[in-house]
Amino acid sequence: MYRMISFDLDGTLANTFPVILKSFRSTVEHFTGEKIDDQQIFDTFGTNEQGMLRSLLPDVPLDTASDYFYDAYQQAHEDLRQPFPGIVDLLKDLASHGIQISLLTGKGQQACDISLKMLGLTGYFEPILVGSPVRNIKTDNLKRLVATQQIAPEELAYVGDATSDIKASQAAGIHCFSAAWSPSVQLDALKAVNADIYGSVADLEKKLLN
Repeated sequence: MYRMISFDLDGTLANTFPVILKSFRSTVEHFTGEKIDDQQIFDTFGTNEQGMLRSLLPDVPLDTASDYFYDAYQQAHEDLRQPFPGIVDLLKDLASHGIQISLLTGKGQQACDISLKMLGLTGYFEPILVGSPVRNIKTDNLKRLVATQQIAPEELAYVGDATSDIKASQAAGIHCFSAAWSPSVQLDALKAVNADIYGSVADLEKKLLN
């Protein structure tokens, strides 16, 4: 039995990618007048929003771009007020079985706080570890969880939706359960790396609690 399950946020707890894309498109167009495509935004993934804004708007002061972006992110999130079906029940059931639930996301703290509040998920996760403006630090954060929570690597599992989550977990000696219930999931890519794939939240819950 795992002592802790750590969750990714985007594409795992909720379908936040439309919110993210809309916010960055709006922010870039506001400052440059240019329309960017989704791939240009995806190419900056790995860093948090601060790092992404630096890449997309190198000539705009970061504080100025950030203020606009977080307002846009909050507004876009009005269209997404619910996590994926079954997520809340899964979190409650894990907790009732004495399993600690943490959150490990590439998002920055401010965007993470907005999403958790808008999704009604504030208070479920402890600790919450967020991303860096410089690079992907999920492996570092997984190792930090093991060290600070005084658990063995085999007592922690990570739930994420991307192949990068698998790589980060493997580098930390942690098992990764691949969430494949999002419409944005790249299923073929997960299958190509022999991921431990779950097509529904209910299927994952059966695995974790049975």
